[in-house]
Amino acid sequence: MVLIHNIDLFTVRLVTLIAEYDRDTMVNLYQPLIGHEAVSLYFTLWSESNNQKIIPSSTHESLFVKTQFTVGEFIKARKALEAVGLLKTYLETTEGGRYFHYELYSPKTPNDFFNDTLLYGLLIKCIGEKEAQRAKNIYSIPVNNKMGEDISASFQEVFHPDYEDPAFMKAIKTSKAVGRNQAIIESKFSYEKLFEELSKISQISEKAFLKKDLKELARIATLYGVDEETAAPIINSFYNPNAEKGKRLDFENITKAFQEETNVVYLSSSKSVSTKPKFVSSSGALASKINLMESISPKDFLAILQNGSEPATPDLKLIDNISKKFRLNNSVINAIIDYVLTTNNNVLSRPYCEKVAASLAREGITSTLDAMNYLKKISSGGKERYNGKMESEQYVAPANNKKEKEEDLNWNQLIDDIDIDGGDGNGEA
Repeated sequence: MVLIHNIDLFTVRLVTLIAEYDRDTMVNLYQPLIGHEAVSLYFTLWSESNNQKIIPSSTHESLFVKTQFTVGEFIKARKALEAVGLLKTYLETTEGGRYFHYELYSPKTPNDFFNDTLLYGLLIKCIGEKEAQRAKNIYSIPVNNKMGEDISASFQEVFHPDYEDPAFMKAIKTSKAVGRNQAIIESKFSYEKLFEELSKISQISEKAFLKKDLKELARIATLYGVDEETAAPIINSFYNPNAEKGKRLDFENITKAFQEETNVVYLSSSKSVSTKPKFVSSSGALASKINLMESISPKDFLAILQNGSEPATPDLKLIDNISKKFRLNNSVINAIIDYVLTTNNNVLSRPYCEKVAASLAREGITSTLDAMNYLKKISSGGKERYNGKMESEQYVAPANNKKEKEEDLNWNQLIDDIDIDGGDGNGEA
């Protein structure tokens, strides 16, 4: 994950025509999938594209002030737009600083949306089949009975076009005008990796399936966020080698199994405990770390701790279980992750995590700072003293913190001196 600083500049470019009626499509069809924050960001970037005709670039700080987003909220909303093909993000690093270039795409037309099994399937998953059908009916045009013989004039009848005329030849060679370009919804599901995983547990080969079977597997896996490693044993369980090709997979049970693996839709799920982020106003690496933990999801925080690599499925299940079982918010879960990895030799042990989570839940703790204060008190009796040191400078947002001495990174010495900010969400993280 690439962290964003307030001083980073951004540009917005429309690569499509976006019409006023697209607003209804965004609210009625896309909002249940990506949430109102992402829809708000889309409309804001649309407005910014017009503003930047006068001022070519702006800082992210101005964008955060305008939207009242924290860094974490902005990144989550941006990723949601990217996931459904409404936005593309490019990062340019120059001597003068970093530029984020945002390309804005039009939403699909209602007809294209409902014909897209991935988007329409996700809509059904989010709001239920009855409400999804109701949304579909909004865009249905009733078919009127014919009122008589159609005597309308044709184009050829009126204009008598000569297609060998040079004007038509020029029209063919002319480049296309800007249309309703739509970004492709990217799926990271790999057939090659799937069969690599299947080969470890079965004799199933790619030749056993039709192309439509593979496409349907990828669609369902993408819909429920299941990776190849998780999908392989499920596919193996519902594979019938004696059936004819094209009927060897029980897609109904595969879908149910995938759904059980990821019981929550990530983009539209709400936090178990809704709390406003509590940022700290002190400068320094520790304050930056705390603000980061307040701003981002446990999944992204764990990825940072792993030098950007994707968290393993069992770790994500553990995080989800802690959230549901103990009703802790993201900032406290981030503190648990950091504490357990630090004191348990970089092993995210389920029993240890749940023991710590239970303690924090009983104390009613809702912020990173409070969690660290509590863990500081009990750490002397734990496995190994937790000092909150940062193994990598990628946590540090302000560039001038890179030269701080290691003893300054010890939150046991500094945590009592940190002031709690009002939490307006506009600080760096």
